[in-house]
Amino acid sequence: VKHLLYLKELKQETISRLLDKAESFLKTDNFVSEKHQTLRGYTVANLFYEPSTRTRGSFQIAAKKLGADILNFDEKMSSSEKGETVLDTIYTLESMGINYFVIRHVEAGMSLMVSQQVNENSHVINAGEANISHPSQGLLDLLTIKQHNKSFDQLKVVIIGDIKHSRVARSLAEGLNIMSIKELTLIAPESLKPNMEDYVDANYTSKIDEGLVGADVVMTLRIQQERIKDSSKESVIENYFSNYGLTNQRLANCNNDVIIMHPGPMNRGIEISDNVAD
Repeated sequence: VKHLLYLKELKQETISRLLDKAESFLKTDNFVSEKHQTLRGYTVANLFYEPSTRTRGSFQIAAKKLGADILNFDEKMSSSEKGETVLDTIYTLESMGINYFVIRHVEAGMSLMVSQQVNENSHVINAGEANISHPSQGLLDLLTIKQHNKSFDQLKVVIIGDIKHSRVARSLAEGLNIMSIKELTLIAPESLKPNMEDYVDANYTSKIDEGLVGADVVMTLRIQQERIKDSSKESVIENYFSNYGLTNQRLANCNNDVIIMHPGPMNRGIEISDNVAD
């Protein structure tokens, strides 16, 4: 895989191989050893044009453990504040010998455009793009599911919340479809319902108790208030917890060994109760 842009571009065997490789790292003591220093001598540039804690930190730690040098790009301290484009920034970094670019951007299609313009020795990883895609998070979620279940083909997975604005949900759904799970159910109020054309073979319901029946995996999402018009925020948030908050009582509808997932950051008392979160 030269670039990682969208999970839907990957084949099942490719995803399985990536998950197996990730598990092999976990079995090694922090996978800091000579045999894993595959990026020694290379520099990874983390280009984050949106705020990030978990994703940026994860890429930085992973690159370091694989032996790479790391350049953390700070948009506010860079020439982008002076009007420099993303491509011109990357061309400058390529001229310095950097060939690995981890990009998070608010603009849909940015990582694809960059991948088409970089030189043949460069690699682009999409670390979150608009509300369209987040393939690295999708792979992480698939790994978590794999660690708790022997196979994907018998699983019912449920995603609850602001699916309309969630790149995490879309990438996870792409990955689950490739891995041929039994059932994917989306639960959200009508105002946060996604375009179902983006969710192949998924079911939708606005009734949380009905949707949770028989679930093996439940992912709940925060309401992305920053992507909702101010005039709509109050109506979306009002009574959200009572209607869609994940509680122990609601989890009783799921299978006994259900696993609960949240991509973070969590808003306790809105999409999830303290008891479930802890």
